Amino acid sequence: MKMNTEIFLLLALAGIAVAFQTGVNGALGRQIGTIEASFTSFAVGTIFIFIAMMVFGKGNIFLIKNVPWWQLTGGILGAVYVMTSVLMVPRIGIGGVLMLLIIAQLSTSAVIDHFGIFTGTPIPINWKKILALGMMFSALWLFYKK
Repeated sequence: MKMNTEIFLLLALAGIAVAFQTGVNGALGRQIGTIEASFTSFAVGTIFIFIAMMVFGKGNIFLIKNVPWWQLTGGILGAVYVMTSVLMVPRIGIGGVLMLLIIAQLSTSAVIDHFGIFTGTPIPINWKKILALGMMFSALWLFYKK
C-alpha cells in the first residue's frame, strides 16, 4: 500500500498534535493533578468528538449494543495512555515520553500485525523491522546517555 501526500500530511499533523497533547496534558497535570487532568482531557475530547459525530458522522451509534465487549476497551486503553503521559512528562520530558511510547507502539504493533490479530491478514515481521526496532532502542539509549 502506498502512502499518498494527503495521508502523509494527515498522519504528520496527528503526530504533531500528539506531541502538543502530551505537553499540554503534562502541564495541566502539574496544575490540577494527574487523574484530574486525564479526566479533563477526555471530557473536552468527548465533547469535541460528539460535535464532530453530529456534524460528520455517517454510522449508527446505536449499533454499539451489538459489538463484542473487547471492542469497547479502547477508551480504557486511551485513558492508560493519557494518564501515563500526564504522570511521566514532568519526570522525563515530552521527548522521552514520546520516544518510549513510539518504541512500545511499534514493537507491539509489529507483533499484532505479524499474527493478523485485528485484521485477519498477517503482515510478517522481517529482519528489516527487527533492525529498525533495534535502531530505535539504540536511539533511546543515546537519547538518555549522559
